[in-house]
Order: sequence, then C-alpha cells, then structure tokens
Amino acid sequence: MEHAHLKSVAHVEIASAGLPKELLLSENGRYATYYAPFDFVNESAKVVICGITPGIQQATIAIKEAQEALEQGLPADEVLKRAKHSASFAGAMRRNLAEMMDLIGLQHWLSVDSCEDLFQTRQNLVHFTSALRNPVLDQGLNFSGGRAMISNSYLWGQIQTQLVEEIRSLPDDCVFITLGQGVDAVFEKLANGGVVERNRVLSGLPHASGANAERIAYFCQRKERGQLSNKTNADKLDAAREGLLSQITILSGEQNVPTSQKRETEEAAAQTPAPRVASTDFVTASHGEVKRIYAIGKVKGDPTLFTAKQDRSGRYVLNRKKSSPTTGNTTNQAENKVYAATLREAAELLESGDFLINLVTEKGVRALRSYTSVTIDFGH
Repeated sequence: MEHAHLKSVAHVEIASAGLPKELLLSENGRYATYYAPFDFVNESAKVVICGITPGIQQATIAIKEAQEALEQGLPADEVLKRAKHSASFAGAMRRNLAEMMDLIGLQHWLSVDSCEDLFQTRQNLVHFTSALRNPVLDQGLNFSGGRAMISNSYLWGQIQTQLVEEIRSLPDDCVFITLGQGVDAVFEKLANGGVVERNRVLSGLPHASGANAERIAYFCQRKERGQLSNKTNADKLDAAREGLLSQITILSGEQNVPTSQKRETEEAAAQTPAPRVASTDFVTASHGEVKRIYAIGKVKGDPTLFTAKQDRSGRYVLNRKKSSPTTGNTTNQAENKVYAATLREAAELLESGDFLINLVTEKGVRALRSYTSVTIDFGH
C-alpha cells in the first residue's frame, strides 16, 4: 500500500481544476501521473471492472473521502477501501453499468438479484480498477486511452507493474469487464502473455459515461435501430451483445466444475461427433417470468447466441419431435408445427420433451438440430 502517499493526501488542497502538484508521481513527455488513493484491491472479487485511468473528478472524490476517513482516525486499509469505493464509476455510470451487466446475464452468474447490488449490499463481489491505476493526465487533461497504453513504454510500464500485480492477487475464476478505448487492447496483450485467460475477459460493453447514452440505450434494447443517429454503430453493438451473452452462458456452464472434470469433458467432446438432434436440458418453467429462451451453437467455429424464433404474427414456432424408424434419432417433423403466443407457453411445451423450438441468430441463421440444450432465462 502507498501509505506514505496516503499521508500526504491529508494535507493537500483541492483546486477547482487539475490535481495538486504535491501528488505528482512522475512525468514523461505529454503524460503526467498523480497519486490518488486507489490502492485497495478486493482479493475476493468475482467480477473486476476495469476502466482506462481515474479522471480528475474521480481522483478528487477519492482524495476528499480519504481526507474525511483520515480525520476520523481510521486505519489506512479502511481509508483506501472507502476512497476506492466512493469514486469508482460514481453517479450515473453505476446505473448504466448495472443495467448493461444485467442485460448480459452477469447477475445470474453471480447469483445476485441485480448487478446494482455490486454497488450496495454485495461490494464484496466486485473490484474496481483501471488499466492505469493512478490518474494519468495528457497535457493536463484527462487521458482518453487508446493504443498508446500498449505502445508507449511509460504507460505500458505502469500496466506491467501495478495492473499485473492486481490481477495476480485476484481469484483465478473472476471475470474482467473492460471499459474504455484501448482497455480491450491492454487485456488482449495480457492474455497473449498468459496473465489472464482470454475467455474471462468480457469486452464490448459501451463505456458507462453519460456521453454514451444512445449506445447504452441500444445495447440494453431500450432504443430501436431506426431511432439511432449516424454516430452509433448498431451492428457492432449487436455483435458485442451476442458475444457477451454467449460468454456468460458458457462461463455459467463451467461454474463449480472442477478443472480436471472440465478437461475430461472437453476431451470427450472432441472425440464424440456432435449430436444431430436437440435434447432439452433446463430447469422447470413453473416459477418466475420467462424472459428469454436461447441456446449456444457455433457459426463458422465461433460460439453464437441463438434465440427463440417468432413468425410474422409474433408467435414462437416449435416443431413436434418424431423418432426416426431407421436411425432411432429424433427428427423434426416440419409439417407438424406448434405455435406459442408467449415465451411461457413455449417453455411449457419444451418442458414436455416432445418439442423443439426454432432458434435463430440476429443474422437469421436457423438452428433446429445444432443445439444440445436449451436455456430458459427467468426474471425475478
């Protein structure tokens, strides 16, 4: 812990702009790094939310909180913990983050009602950090990130020491949510170096700042494609949403499975031909609102999210299963279609074991026989 720097925080005065010169750690060309009390690491975290670097406003909030905690005579570790939590993704960013994380199903993986709990009653599950732990200013202004974080030796040096040190102190089964321009590239480079597992990096969420309101609204499906401005790339957001949903589903399937068992399962799967038919494998549909019916398949080798198909009238399309007399495999009897008006009705039909549901990707790829299980997503 930077206890020496923490003591200096108690005596600095916060100006209306910029950061106190007393907290300047180093300079290199256009960049200057200042100390702010962001040292706390939650070593029991299940999810790590990583931004670019604390901005001036965030640093100011943390410094003021630390000053108040020091005046109360709290231990250094508690001071750092309070300062970190008070300033990390404060204000509207927390609401935006919670909504996006709920949309991709992270709350189910964490076994909480909503990711809002991470900022309130379940702070023990989350660690907030930045690729550059201490505030880095670019010519006196907030640093906006970009590939300079991996190409500039001064910036990359900070990442290799402080961020890598944090990652190595965190649980092996936590996931990393990357936010901000260039943070994805940082984690890609760290993954290439074996510092993190690539499948545990959840990239693609729009940055949670208010400036991204339209992108966040579309990502969370509160805004239609036709209502978007030219500045928003709907295809990119659709792809990111699908990819993240797929990752969470895959991670959920791996949760609580011993590594040795997981390896045996993967080896067995590699040697066994993929089943031609679907078999339903899901929890009962008798409780809670049914929000979504989906499966994970592969398109061109990549995990892809398939969701329940609706016809033009908005009904969900199912096919009755029929056993083949020659092979014994279950086949789809296309002429015997069944339609469900709601997801609940579709879930109840699937529960009977007699039906397959038509599944598609947003690009229209059909998958009647390629999935091996169906997941029903319940609301709370």
